[in-house]
Amino acid sequence: MQEIKEKIKSLLAPVLDQYQAFLIDIAVRNERGGKLLQVFLDTDIGVTIDQCAEISRTLASEIERENAIETSYRLEVSSPGIDKPLTLLRQYRKNVGRRFKVTFERAGSKSTIVGPLSSIDNDLLTFAPDQGEPVSLRFSEIIESKEELPW
Repeated sequence: MQEIKEKIKSLLAPVLDQYQAFLIDIAVRNERGGKLLQVFLDTDIGVTIDQCAEISRTLASEIERENAIETSYRLEVSSPGIDKPLTLLRQYRKNVGRRFKVTFERAGSKSTIVGPLSSIDNDLLTFAPDQGEPVSLRFSEIIESKEELPW
């Protein structure tokens, strides 16, 4: 599976550059009769359905041209969605003001806060939890961070 992911990454890199997008993750799963390739991507201002469709068509053409996958496959290209945790510092920049549930580790102890991301300064993210004072975290201290919906 890792070999397929690496092939997809190399074919995808110039395509993403063309759309000023960046890769979040690639998932490869076995399905009846072949593989499911899921490509999760984003841009600094958000990715559109049309961009995902264009990237999907271009990537599928590259896969076929290079004969990169020797079995049948199904390709899905999308944004990671609200249920996926943020994994790259770059993803946070467009989410200032949004509410997150953040699990972090500091001094060997795990904690969780819930509140809006109030600012970013390099790799220092400041959250304003519902209870207490603002908390500033280095990106490296964050274990998991998911957006909390307001409803």
